[in-house]
Amino acid sequence: MNKATPTYLLVIVLIAGLGAQAKAEPLDFTLKDLNGRPVSLSDFRGRWVVVNFWASWCSPCIRELPELIRYQSDNPGVQVIGINFEDTPSDDARAFLEPFDINFPNLKIGGTPLVPFEPLEGLPTTAIVSPAGELVERHMGPVTAQHLQTIIDRHRR
Repeated sequence: MNKATPTYLLVIVLIAGLGAQAKAEPLDFTLKDLNGRPVSLSDFRGRWVVVNFWASWCSPCIRELPELIRYQSDNPGVQVIGINFEDTPSDDARAFLEPFDINFPNLKIGGTPLVPFEPLEGLPTTAIVSPAGELVERHMGPVTAQHLQTIIDRHRR
């Protein structure tokens, strides 16, 4: 073993340590809303974001809509985003949502999976994204306003 080996190993350890401390890039995606306008997850950076995947044929999705609406109303510092996970015309999705008086943006799913949100195991699926753009939790099944608040409170630093 030569005298350069310990220095070489120290450099490797330092580089490995720096790599472990590097933060992952914030999550982002851009999808069109039901009126064809692009909306990006990064538009809401600095706020907690609740990303909810739903479909009109999904009865648990329909049952949780009033909870999502209530949560958005009671928590203006948090942004709820709905993502319509079905291949239907935007007019149909708007007509379906109209009686609910939705107070948050709803987007159409795109042609490529939204990793790490997808693949989904079922609907509804809700993901919580931190103000820094990190996926902190994903929940399959309906959520309530109280459940959403509990998840966010658990992940606040």
